[in-house]
Amino acid sequence: MSEKNLSGKKEEALKWGKQAENIVCEFLISKGYTVRERNWRPHSSKSEIDLIAQKDDTLIFVEVKARSDRDVDPAEAITSEKIKHVVRGANSYLQSQDYEYYYRFDVAAVSGNIDDYKLDYLEDAFLPPLRSR
Repeated sequence: MSEKNLSGKKEEALKWGKQAENIVCEFLISKGYTVRERNWRPHSSKSEIDLIAQKDDTLIFVEVKARSDRDVDPAEAITSEKIKHVVRGANSYLQSQDYEYYYRFDVAAVSGNIDDYKLDYLEDAFLPPLRSR
């Protein structure tokens, strides 16, 4: 595959990823959540949290995974390394808050395309890993 085709595919994937985030935001809002942040990143970290939402006194850290192939489960792309990055970012975000919130980690898996997609939303999809001593 040529470099031009690869860059075009990457651009398409990024565009679909942003559209998937929009789909998930609309879903959360329809369920009574407030979307506080999109693509939140601590100042000195590579960690990024796709969406941070709130419902009552609970903050929800949402990892959005999107795939155009409906036969592929986007959630399978969430590795233990990705979970560590999300948890690290969530810790930074929680420490920056003046209030102690409950929190959880959700995963939104979107497959298909903007005209025909499937959204699987998993609440409490994972627990933060325990730190070793």
